[in-house]
Amino acid sequence: MYQKLLAFNFTRIVSMPRNAIIVLLILTGSLFAKAKSSFLPKTFEANFVKEEKAILSGKTLKVEGQIFYKYPSRIRLEEQGNEKSVFVSNPFKTFYYKPPVFEGVPGELTVNKSNSYPLTRFLDSLRNGLESNDLYKVKKKKELIDFTFTKKGINELKIAKAQIGFTNKIDFHHVKYVEIVLDNDKKVRFVLDHVKVGGKLKEGLFDFKAPKGTRVSQ
Repeated sequence: MYQKLLAFNFTRIVSMPRNAIIVLLILTGSLFAKAKSSFLPKTFEANFVKEEKAILSGKTLKVEGQIFYKYPSRIRLEEQGNEKSVFVSNPFKTFYYKPPVFEGVPGELTVNKSNSYPLTRFLDSLRNGLESNDLYKVKKKKELIDFTFTKKGINELKIAKAQIGFTNKIDFHHVKYVEIVLDNDKKVRFVLDHVKVGGKLKEGLFDFKAPKGTRVSQ
C-alpha cells in the first residue's frame, strides 16, 4: 500500500489541500514505521532446545524447554529434563526457580530487581527492525542474519555478536534458531520449533509465585 502512496505524481500532491497533504504524510510515515518494525511480533511462544558449551569439558549441553515472550521486556523460559528450572523476567524483576530435587528438600527461588537478561533485551531491540543502528551492525544473507554489536550495544546489552537463522525466508514465522555470544565469549543457541506468533498469552505468565516452603533469596 505504501508503494502506491509513493507513486503519487509530485505535482498532484502539491496541488492538494494542505490538510489532505498532512494526512497523506502521516499515513505514509505510519506505514513506513509499521514495515520497519514488523519483524518482531508483540508476542510469541515456542519449544526450544538450548545448546551451550560446558566450560570445563567443552561438550555441548542440550536442554529442552518452552519460551514465552511479550514485548516489551517480558520472557519466560521453562527448562525440562533432569535439572528443571523456570526463569521469568519482566520490566521490574527477574525470578529464577529450581524445584526440589528430592522429596522433603525445599525448592530455591532467586529474585532480583533487574530486567537486564541479554536475550530479552536483544529481542526488544528487534522491534526497531532488521537494520543497522547505534546498537549493532546488520549483515543479511539468504537465510541468515548476523549482528555485530557496537561499543554502545555491548555496554547496554552485554552481547558481542548474535545470529538468527531461518528456514525458507527471513520472517519471524520461519525462525530456526537465535544465537547470542555474550561479552565474556559465552555462546548460547536456542533452536526453536512450533513457533506460535501473536497469540494471547496466559495471565500471570511473566510473574512468579513461589510454591509453599520454597527457600527465597533476594
